[in-house]
Amino acid sequence: MKSFIKSMLLMALTLLSFSCSSDDDTITPTLNTSEYFKYSINNGPDRIFDAYARGRYEPNPNSTFEKFYFRAGAATADGPTVIVDADFTFQDFTSFTNTTNFNWGVSDGLTANFYFTELTPGHTFLSSWTVMPSNPIVCTITVHPVNVGDYIEFSFQGDFLLATENSVQGSIVGEGRVLRE
Repeated sequence: MKSFIKSMLLMALTLLSFSCSSDDDTITPTLNTSEYFKYSINNGPDRIFDAYARGRYEPNPNSTFEKFYFRAGAATADGPTVIVDADFTFQDFTSFTNTTNFNWGVSDGLTANFYFTELTPGHTFLSSWTVMPSNPIVCTITVHPVNVGDYIEFSFQGDFLLATENSVQGSIVGEGRVLRE
């Protein structure tokens, strides 16, 4: 519950900081191929977050779950940073590093959760806190971040619901390569 409240507070503060920016959220890619998170909505153009993509493992000895969370950032044409926050939730790190496929948006109440939010006006997506369509986002991890300094590499595709308007849904395809700090 404590981490949920922290996540909500962070998201609220970040959304407030972006509400004062202009409407131009056109991302300017840096062409960084070492660290990135990118996706496309409904076969549209790629949104590429490649200024940085960093993640960390969050052990939680007082709980029944742990997390690997990451943040990826990009610059926009008018200067402000656009970020994507996401996390994987699992019972223990060994099970996470031995799991290849995650069904994001389908939860057993503990594992198989995925939280994905792009924090800009007009681009807020949230998968694990909404009721997902019957075909959720399927993520395939090809490289696990077993040690600090390793990368997690993954691809994903499926259906999503817009967090700010649950009646809006569409398809999403993407991939990521995130450095574990």
